[in-house]
Amino acid sequence: EAIVSVLNQTFRDFELLIINDGSTDTTLQVVNSFTDQRIRLINQTNQGIAAALNIGLLNAKADLIARFAADDICTPERLMVQYRFLSDHPEYIIVGSDAAYIDKDGNHVFTGVLPAHSNEEIQNLNANTCPLIHSAVLFRKALIMQAGGYNVHAHGFEDSLLWSKVLKYGKAYNLSQNLLQVRLNPES
Repeated sequence: EAIVSVLNQTFRDFELLIINDGSTDTTLQVVNSFTDQRIRLINQTNQGIAAALNIGLLNAKADLIARFAADDICTPERLMVQYRFLSDHPEYIIVGSDAAYIDKDGNHVFTGVLPAHSNEEIQNLNANTCPLIHSAVLFRKALIMQAGGYNVHAHGFEDSLLWSKVLKYGKAYNLSQNLLQVRLNPES
């Protein structure tokens, strides 16, 4: 479902990197069931989410990176909306969005509205408040790489730590539009 949601984007010019971080389930079978040329599968031994994200960054060919998780669902216009925002606002380095949260069966649980949307609001947030929904961001790869990428020792807060570094060098914005469904699955 996650892969299909990306392949069905209204924005068509992208590559879909799938980092298989040593999965022991049917991940490889699912990925190999697709024949879309935009998919690139990278297999590695289990090293954790931050290491997998860094492998993705190192292997990505594009200047802009959209992040999402294996059980989340992108709305069809997600990439187009975020791409247009960063194209129209070159002073911004990252754009996120609000998101709908669903249960493991896809039923709506709640709508996640971020505590800050404008760059000024984001910059003024308490340091303990994560300003972005990690799987709903599109960012400029160069600045993320310049900041050193994801810290592999920051288990569970690799995104917050990265944002605290990069937001010193550029602007961020959260769209009030839900561009993603984040799946709440205790088995994920």
